[in-house]
Amino acid sequence: MTAATAGSRVPNSEIVRAKIDLFGRRLALSAYTFWDSPDFPRLYREHIFQSYSIVRASVPLMQAAQRACGDPQYAGEAALQGFAQYLQRHVPEETGHHRWVLDDGEAMGIERGAILARLPTESVAQLVGVQYYWIHHYNPIALAGYIATLEGNPPSVDWIEQVAARHRLPLQCFSSLLHHARLDLHHRQDLDDVLDSLPLSEDHLALIGLSSLHTIRLLTEIMEGIAGPGQYS
Repeated sequence: MTAATAGSRVPNSEIVRAKIDLFGRRLALSAYTFWDSPDFPRLYREHIFQSYSIVRASVPLMQAAQRACGDPQYAGEAALQGFAQYLQRHVPEETGHHRWVLDDGEAMGIERGAILARLPTESVAQLVGVQYYWIHHYNPIALAGYIATLEGNPPSVDWIEQVAARHRLPLQCFSSLLHHARLDLHHRQDLDDVLDSLPLSEDHLALIGLSSLHTIRLLTEIMEGIAGPGQYS
């Protein structure tokens, strides 16, 4: 019997989202502090670099997980086969998004080459790197927790417009955020529908939850680190 059909019959997506909501409060606070900072233009330049470092890895991560789901050891696992089908659909939806972040950097006066040449932080390497470990050395379903966290709670278009106006920045500087404000609520629902349709075991859900919590912890570390001395001040 899967977790979704056990006694309580709580949908898989509700289990995953409950963990994200419960443990994401510090991340939400750090994000609020960032958006409301009087030093926002400088901090936003640093945010652009950190975002690029993360977003550039999204499609390669999903492609790695999709390939791993096709390994012979998972041939009889309906949950992994269903997740692979979701990834096959989602990869084209995420392709090229890193270029939006580079566009925002240019609008903020950062040369694309400066973003490409800068060494990613250790926190970003840990954020992304553990997903590769789980994909290749444990179970690729872990990536569902990473995706659920990153695409789960985008700022609204109205909020981004308010931030731009408050800090006297053109909306051209926020193209990536605006795109995701329009796309990610649909992506969230799509992933939730997939999670609810998959025959996930208790072990699957535990790993997805662990992946979500790791993602929250590292994103919080990255957001709090942005308030430090920036590279583009």
